[in-house]
Amino acid sequence: MFQYFPGNYMWSLSVMRCLASGGHFGEIHWALQDLQDAAKLAPQGDTEAWHAAWKKLAVQVEGIGRTALEDDKMQTAASALMRAAHYWQWAEAFIEPGDDRAAQSYERHLACFRHAGALLPNAIEVVEVPFGETALTAYFVKAEGVSGPAPAVILSDGLDGTKEEMVLMAQALASRGISCLAVDNPGQGATLRLKGLKARHDSEVAAGAAYDYLKSRSDLVDPDRVGLIAASMGGYYAPRAVAFEKRIKACVAWGAIYDYHAVWVRRLNLKPGTKATVDYRAALGTTGKHLLNIIGATDFDEALRKFESFTLKGVAQNITCDILLVHGEDDKQTPLSDAQKLYDEIGSTSKELRVFTRAEGGASHVQLDRQEPAVSLIADWMTDHL
Repeated sequence: MFQYFPGNYMWSLSVMRCLASGGHFGEIHWALQDLQDAAKLAPQGDTEAWHAAWKKLAVQVEGIGRTALEDDKMQTAASALMRAAHYWQWAEAFIEPGDDRAAQSYERHLACFRHAGALLPNAIEVVEVPFGETALTAYFVKAEGVSGPAPAVILSDGLDGTKEEMVLMAQALASRGISCLAVDNPGQGATLRLKGLKARHDSEVAAGAAYDYLKSRSDLVDPDRVGLIAASMGGYYAPRAVAFEKRIKACVAWGAIYDYHAVWVRRLNLKPGTKATVDYRAALGTTGKHLLNIIGATDFDEALRKFESFTLKGVAQNITCDILLVHGEDDKQTPLSDAQKLYDEIGSTSKELRVFTRAEGGASHVQLDRQEPAVSLIADWMTDHL
């Protein structure tokens, strides 16, 4: 994967994630070009400098969008506000969860995204998915060119990923005649920040709630043709979900995970007789404090105990739907051997493992070094299987 900040995987991964969500390289480079020294500060880079740079960019691009709105330039407004939404996400990303600036940045992120989504030709609808006594925050994107009920896909991201990062996948599927419900599951995005729901291992519960919501939209959704796509840590959540939620007919694990506890054992600096600490030399997507907030732990030893149940051992054999695992040969966060182990234990007779190699590109985590042709491959596979 291209490292915009050599030696700082977390910052470099974030740049690639923003680009994959629809950010513009020129804008991002304009904001970040003077942060090379800040990226090298131990242990994880200068968070204050990172926040200031992304905030400067987000404010400027949001301003372009707001001015365009006033001038009735709706295409410019939609494009600028959508990019600003992604830039506000990264302004918020590494600030400590309890910092007021995090809440302020996240509020701007949501406002820009929702305003941009409403301006798109195929508008993005903000919805709430009933979940016990509360709800999961989500977006619904209608299938294009379809009259009557269409197939639908539930979309979600990973550990610190958000439903907003799945917008390009949602649009790729919608253009193929598939509606999408992009969801922040417990521990993710607005469901974590606004509802306070922490990550949980039994992802079939959230997937079942998402399915029930889609079934309630019977004017637009065919409940017999519902799929699930999840990325990064979603490579655990999605297979776990379909192992128990049998109403889902097809599944893509985009960055497969067999044992998420083992993933974090590798990432944490474990020494006999000492408390676990984050090793920032590892391939991490977010800070240690965000990990604790996501899982609802007070320290990393407690986080590890909570992650013990996040495994597909003894579970994968229960998967019976059509399933595709997409993995990179050079995934630094979850090795290819984990994807192979998961594939071997999946019980379905209709299973595939697609590995993107260094030679062809797309070999990094969820193909962030080259997301095409992976996005189209996944969208086409789901079209074929629904």
